Amino acid sequence: MSEYPRLEQHRHVALIWLGDDKNMLTTPFLTRLNSVLDRIIDEEQFADCSLLVTCSTGRFYSNGIDLDWLPQQGAEGIRTFVKLLNKTLARLLTFPLITVAAINGHAFAGGAMIAMAHDARVMQTKRGWLSLPEVFLGLPFRPGMIDFLKAKTPIASQRDFMTLGHRFTAERAEQFSLVDKAVNVSNPKDLLEAAYEQGASLQAGRDRGRSALGMIKSDHYAPAVSALTEESGDPDPRVGFPGQSRL
Repeated sequence: MSEYPRLEQHRHVALIWLGDDKNMLTTPFLTRLNSVLDRIIDEEQFADCSLLVTCSTGRFYSNGIDLDWLPQQGAEGIRTFVKLLNKTLARLLTFPLITVAAINGHAFAGGAMIAMAHDARVMQTKRGWLSLPEVFLGLPFRPGMIDFLKAKTPIASQRDFMTLGHRFTAERAEQFSLVDKAVNVSNPKDLLEAAYEQGASLQAGRDRGRSALGMIKSDHYAPAVSALTEESGDPDPRVGFPGQSRL
C-alpha cells in the first residue's frame, strides 16, 4: 500500500503530502485522502490545527484520474469512483479549517479540481500548469462538477479555464485569480512557507471555531455541494462513463 497521501503536523498546520509521482486519482487514493481528513477532525493531536495545506513533491501536484486504472474498474467501479471524487471535492470545499493548496507542479483536470476545492492556492513559478483539458478529450464535465467549478472560478476566468481548456502558468493563474499568489521559489520548503503565510493572511490573527467555519462554508457552497453529492455516478448518456476522462 502506498504511503500517500501522508499526514504531518507542523504546529497549527495539518500538512497532507499527496505524493511524489503523478499522484493520480483512484478509489484507493481518494479513500486514503478521506481517511487522512478524518484523522484531522477526530484525533486529539490535531485539535489545535487551524490550517490545512496540501502539497506534493516532484513535477506534479496531481495529474488527474489514472486513465490506465479507471477503465478496468467496470461500470460499478466507475460509479463508485465518480461518487467518491464528488464527495472528496465537496468535503474539501466545506472543510472546517482554512485550506490552502500549495501547487508545486502540474495540476491537471481532477488534480486541478482538488486544488480549486481549497480556500486558497499558491503556485510555484518554476514549473507546472494549472489546466482543465476536458475539451481536448471530447468529454463534457458532469453537472455537479460544473456547479462546483462555477462556484470556485471567477466569472471572467471561466471561459479560458473551464470551456477552452487553457494551460495556466502560475503567473497567468494569478492574473486570472485562479491562484492567490504565484511564488518564485525552487523547493517545496519555500513553497510551504508561502502557503503558511497565505493561510495566516486568511486567519488575520484570529482563531475561528471549526463548527462555525464548516457550517458557513456548507451554506455558502450549498448548491455546489448538493449537485456533487446527489449525483448517482451513472454515465452521461451523451458520452457514456467518464472512463477516458481526467475529470
